[in-house]
Amino acid sequence: MRVLFLIALGIFPFVLLAQERVITYQSEDKELTHIFKELEKAYNIHFAFAVDEVKGKKVSIHAENQELSSFLTLLLAEHQLSFEIVEENFISVTKASSVLLRMFIRDEETDEALSFATARIKGTDQGYIADVKGNFEMIIANPSEVILEISYLGYEKKEIEVGKVAPSKSLAVSLKRSPQELQEIIVKEYLNKGITIDDQASRISIDIQNMEILPGLSERDILLSAQILAGIGSADESAGGLNVRGSSRDNTFIYWNKIPVYQSAHYFGNISAFIPSSIGKVDIFKNHIPVSYGGASSGLILINSRMPTAEKAIVESNLNLTHGDVYTSLPFANNNGRISIAARRSFNDALATPTFNSMSNKLFDGSLTEDEQGISEDFEYNSKLVFNDLNLVIDFNTAGDNEFSLSALSSQSKLDYDSEDDENSIQSMQEHIVRTFGGNFTWDRRWLDRLSSEWSISYADYHMDYSLINIRDEIKGTEGDLQNRINDLTNLESRFTLTYAPQKKHVIDLGYQFNRIGAELTIHEDFFFEDDFSESITSEGNTHGLFASYFGKLGSGLQIGLGLRHNKYEALEKTRLDRQLRLNYELTPGLLLKSTAGVYHQYISSLKEVDFVFSNTIEQNWITADVEEEIPVIKNEQVVLGALLTKGGWVVDIDGYIKRVFAPVARNFGPQPDDEEKLISGIETITGLDLTIKRRWKYYRAWLSYAFQDSEVEAIDRLFTSGLNIRHQFQLSQTMIYKQFEFSLGYTIRSGLPYTSAHGFEAVDPGNGEEPFIEIMYEDLNSYRLPAYQRLDVSTWYKFKKKKPSTLAGEIGISVLNVLNTSNLYSRTFAIEENDQDEIFLLRRDRKLIGITPNISVRLKF
Repeated sequence: MRVLFLIALGIFPFVLLAQERVITYQSEDKELTHIFKELEKAYNIHFAFAVDEVKGKKVSIHAENQELSSFLTLLLAEHQLSFEIVEENFISVTKASSVLLRMFIRDEETDEALSFATARIKGTDQGYIADVKGNFEMIIANPSEVILEISYLGYEKKEIEVGKVAPSKSLAVSLKRSPQELQEIIVKEYLNKGITIDDQASRISIDIQNMEILPGLSERDILLSAQILAGIGSADESAGGLNVRGSSRDNTFIYWNKIPVYQSAHYFGNISAFIPSSIGKVDIFKNHIPVSYGGASSGLILINSRMPTAEKAIVESNLNLTHGDVYTSLPFANNNGRISIAARRSFNDALATPTFNSMSNKLFDGSLTEDEQGISEDFEYNSKLVFNDLNLVIDFNTAGDNEFSLSALSSQSKLDYDSEDDENSIQSMQEHIVRTFGGNFTWDRRWLDRLSSEWSISYADYHMDYSLINIRDEIKGTEGDLQNRINDLTNLESRFTLTYAPQKKHVIDLGYQFNRIGAELTIHEDFFFEDDFSESITSEGNTHGLFASYFGKLGSGLQIGLGLRHNKYEALEKTRLDRQLRLNYELTPGLLLKSTAGVYHQYISSLKEVDFVFSNTIEQNWITADVEEEIPVIKNEQVVLGALLTKGGWVVDIDGYIKRVFAPVARNFGPQPDDEEKLISGIETITGLDLTIKRRWKYYRAWLSYAFQDSEVEAIDRLFTSGLNIRHQFQLSQTMIYKQFEFSLGYTIRSGLPYTSAHGFEAVDPGNGEEPFIEIMYEDLNSYRLPAYQRLDVSTWYKFKKKKPSTLAGEIGISVLNVLNTSNLYSRTFAIEENDQDEIFLLRRDRKLIGITPNISVRLKF
């Protein structure tokens, strides 16, 4: 919280200075341009003027505690200059015959900024270029005689008669897309005005800042929001454990400002590791993965930071029942640049709230902790969870042709756990630390109207350290049990993309991607009663990807997309070819038939760890494919057929798909028997159907999502159902907006997850002098299912706007997850236990999902 306070404290004076109206200043025979610069620096105000009208003019002035308006009148009167205070800190200086014109250019349909739009004075060569936010500032001489031509590639031109525009007022100019031009990408409402789909049905986008309420959300958590889409869910209800169409979570890659992110959530998956107030647009791909992003085999989520269009400083803060954050954004370089900072920290290490307690129950109820508690009345435990995030983004553009951005993120989660069993004289301690750091530099260049390029370089560093220690008091703490996992992953990624539009309605992308990847997984175990074990898996190598894609619109309704990517893995001395084909046909206006076929390869993957953790957490150990192919390069062959209807307030979206995933590691799909079988690779076949039906009325929206999924894994010489197989899932959601209130209600029901049951145990004598042991007798793998899952969620948002400059704006969110407190299970496993009478029995361990969980969020905009 100290970091948040210091950031807010550092920015607050700028907000106050913008409102200051008293000037103390003196100069002797000094040029006006120099005076303007000194005043801008001292009082955080900004002057706009025509250089020719001010150049060489000098002024002597002495003022003390003088009103701003009086001071400016005295300063400019000598040279017959006039002024106008356009905003609290923006001053226009002109002659009587000149006018300051300020415009912002937007897309007529989506209201998105048109970066680097151009304005030309009709009949001359004089022109202006907007900044990245689509904003212009210009001094126009003799405005009654000037007509401005506003243009942007792919849009119809518009003429503005400057003499009819109110002087010094901001003018919103909306351009209409030209149906004959290349960049005709129509964005349509999908679930609400902030969740949209493009007319190619290639991606679903979420505009977090403009998104309307969703069931169960008190704030705009991006990864939880994504799960409202059919085919995207989480088997364990977590934000970070996204399963796209039945694939394991590591098959979906997440990028933040082009930085690969390998730890996407805190509190062991419950809260996204992305600060909502700092996020802008999010693109989600599930039907295909662009060839410019190599490595993901099932899904791709591209998160982009917020790009405020306001020219003032922005300060926002948020507080809910688990954490607090602050976001600030400041313009610089005459609004051609902007620096944005966001910071967040949890506070439940100091104050346990009902929300935190519910999350803790999910972590520990039904875990090894609870098992011990059931056996010994003297068993006690406590845990301490804490996380923090820090984001930094700097954007800068020059003359409209170049845009530069620098991004950095830092994230950390930590669990400290300890327990004491006085009866058995055992003290257990668990420590879990996850740290993530990343940085990116991106350069966008627009060479010609139809030729542009993008070059980016990113670095990601992931570190996980997990230790479980048992100290035995009877031997004075000198001996005990230690289990430790250390996982490190570094990724240096560079990508260059050249985009060319040779003709109307045709786009070609060519590019190259380089990755330098290093991964290490160290497993160390020291046991008091059993043999010790130590193992380290290390890899380092380069990967190269050459890619090319084409998209075009042919005839009246046919769309075609082609993509190729050649991957070379130096460490494996192997190459792989990704390829994809997209064919769409607009049968009638608003009805699109769509199809996609593709082959994708994945070099980085993870091993799921569930056995040695002392809570209900699932650990992901990131690794790379190896030469021996114990850890293989994953290959996904995927075909999708569907249709999209968007018309008259209706959205009907249906996709049928089949996926064949080669070489997934068997342990990621649920087998419980011998460890040596868990690394064996196999083939997974997934067939499914996603259906979304939505109806929009003026203030009310309702939609039904249904996902069918059937997945089988062929591995370890048998055929079994995937542990991630959710056969049926229904989601009914509805939202209503009334004045400043938004209400939402959502109900989910789905099939229970598969598990492997046990019917008993038997004594095994291996002979050869080895000690006999007890072995659990299992049924067929994943041949049983947990009870059906049900959950009812509600939420309400109240938004309040500024009534005057001195007041606050913001929103208050209230949500309740699992209103009915339904007892849902995530997994069921079995273990051998022995009681005080030396009786051996089979213990069933059920791991529960989250119970009733309230939350309140307050977001303030200063």
